Amino acid sequence: MKTRTESARRPEPSRRPKKTKASRPRILVIEDDTYAREALTLLLDYYGYDVVAASNGTDGLALVTDAGPDLVVTDWRMPGLSGLALCVALRKRRDTMPIVVVTSADEVFSSDQPVNARLRKPIDPPLLNRVIIDELRSQRHI
Repeated sequence: MKTRTESARRPEPSRRPKKTKASRPRILVIEDDTYAREALTLLLDYYGYDVVAASNGTDGLALVTDAGPDLVVTDWRMPGLSGLALCVALRKRRDTMPIVVVTSADEVFSSDQPVNARLRKPIDPPLLNRVIIDELRSQRHI
């Protein structure tokens, strides 16, 4: 038999029910490496986000219009559309949408790039989630 205090405990974080997809912030992941893209997608889904993904900058730009993400997480060095060109195009489409770059490229770490946050690979999952939460709060998406 459970005591009153045992039944009043909050469920463990991993057992809390997820929000419905309609109420979860939508994150667009743009990453050319298949494994990194899948890992980011799974990680962000685990943290409770609705995730859409693209394998290159051109497809990612199309998803900004089609999927209506609240935030973009992107690599910097990708074939075709570069990270810089992607971020400039994203700013032209939705100038206040947060952009988080996750990369090992050094040039993105200068402050004159059109991004909100920069994180180095390998990714620290709790840090990535904290950055996303902070950026979404600044835009009032959560």
